[in-house]
Amino acid sequence: MARPSILYVIPAMGGPAPEYALPRLHRCGDVHALLSAPPTPAHERHLRQWCRSVRVLDADAKMPGDLVTAAREVGARAVVAFSEFAIAAVAEACQELGLHGPGPNITFSRDKVAMRQAWRERGLPVPDFVPVRTLGDLQYADGVLRRPYLLKPSWMAGSQGQVLVGTGTDLGEAWRRATADIADTDRQGLHDFLPAGRGARFIAENLIEASAPSWYEADGFGDYVSVEGLVAAGRYHPLCVTARLPTIPPFVELSFHQPTVMAPELQRRIEEHVRAGVDCLGLEYSATHTEIKLQRDQGLCLIENNARLPGAMIPRLMEEAFGLNLIELHVRSLLGEDLDLPGRMLTESPRPGAVAMLMLLPTDSRGRPWQSRPAFRPELVDWSSLVSPGTEVEVVPGLTRPSGSPIPDFSPSGGTRNYLGTVFVRAADPLTLRDDCYRITDGFEAELRRHP
Repeated sequence: MARPSILYVIPAMGGPAPEYALPRLHRCGDVHALLSAPPTPAHERHLRQWCRSVRVLDADAKMPGDLVTAAREVGARAVVAFSEFAIAAVAEACQELGLHGPGPNITFSRDKVAMRQAWRERGLPVPDFVPVRTLGDLQYADGVLRRPYLLKPSWMAGSQGQVLVGTGTDLGEAWRRATADIADTDRQGLHDFLPAGRGARFIAENLIEASAPSWYEADGFGDYVSVEGLVAAGRYHPLCVTARLPTIPPFVELSFHQPTVMAPELQRRIEEHVRAGVDCLGLEYSATHTEIKLQRDQGLCLIENNARLPGAMIPRLMEEAFGLNLIELHVRSLLGEDLDLPGRMLTESPRPGAVAMLMLLPTDSRGRPWQSRPAFRPELVDWSSLVSPGTEVEVVPGLTRPSGSPIPDFSPSGGTRNYLGTVFVRAADPLTLRDDCYRITDGFEAELRRHP
C-alpha cells in the first residue's frame, strides 16, 4: 500500500524542534515540507533527510489558497502545522480540500477575544476583558478594568507583545509599546498566515489572582499548568498535565515539567474544567494545549486554548514520561486511522524519574537581567557542575541559537524572542528536577563566563 502524503506547514516560529518532529511525521507517511521562510543550515539538514520535498512559500503567498494548491500538488491526505501562526490557515485549507482538520470554529481557539466570549457565555471562569483595536479602546478599557491589567495581542503567540498596565503607566506609551512590538514581529515574519489575524488586535484583561500553595504540597512550582490533549472526530481526549516553574516577569515561560507532583484527585478537577473549556470551542480534529490558572482554595480560571501541539518540546516530555507520541497520534487521527487513547487523563507516570524542558534566558530565576554578556557557547558548559549527581542535561539544537550568537538584552514584552536556547533535563524525581532547573537558571551566566 502506498504511503500517504503529508503536507507539513512550517512558519518562521513555533512547533517542536525538527530533529524531533520530522522522524515522527515520517513514520506516518511521506512528508512534504512547506516553509514560510528559508530554513537555517541546521534545519535544512533534517528537512533533506526526512522530507520527500521541501518548498519555501513566496513572500506574498495567498492564504489559504497557496496551502490548498500545495496540498493538491503532492496529493496530501493530511495537512498539519504545529505553530499557532499557521493553524487557522490550515483549518481553512482542510475544509476546502475535504480533509480532516480543526474545523470551521478554529477562530475560537485562535482569537483570544472570541475564545473568552465563548467561555463567558458558557459560564466558565475567565478574567474580565475588553477587546482593544485603538488607543480609544484602551482608554475605555482603563475605565472598566482594575490596574494593573494586561494588554496583549489577541492573535499572537509566544507571550510576545504583552504590556503590563500598572498604576503609573501612561496609556499612550503603553499603546505605542504594544503596537511597536507587533510591527517589529510583523517585519520578522512572526504573524498569522491569515491577514485577519494581523495588525493591532489586542485584548485588555484583568490579572488573574493566582496562587499555587493549595494545589501543591511542595513549593517552587508555578501558579498555572497546561493540559495536553487531542480532539478526534469532535471528541476531546485530555492526556496529561504539564507543570511549570514560575514565569519570568511579566509572563515569560521558563520551564515545563512532567509528571507533575500534584495529587491525582486535584488533577482530575483540572481535567473536568479543561474538558468543559475545550468542548464548547467546537474543534473537530486537533491537538490541544490548554492553559489554566491555579487559584487559592483550589480555584481555577481558564487562560487560553490552542488548537495545536504544545510548544517547545512538551511532546517529547509526553513521550518520555507517559509513552504518548502526540505527533503520531495527531497525524494518524487526521488520516482517519483508529487510535489507542487512554480512557481518562493520565495522572501518574508509569516510568521512573522526571523530565523537563528548560528555556535558557539572560535572567536569573527571579527575572533579574544578567549583568554581563558572556560568549554564548553552550557546547562548552559543564552541565554536571550545575545539577545533582545523576541528572542529565541535553541541549536541543533545533531550539537553541548558534554557538557564538550575541546575547540580547532581556525584553519583558519579547516573550519567546528572549530565549537563548532550550535544554532537556532528566532527573531521578520531580523535586530533584525542580531544584536542578533552578540551579541551571541561576548558574548559567557564571558558567558561560568560565568559557570566554
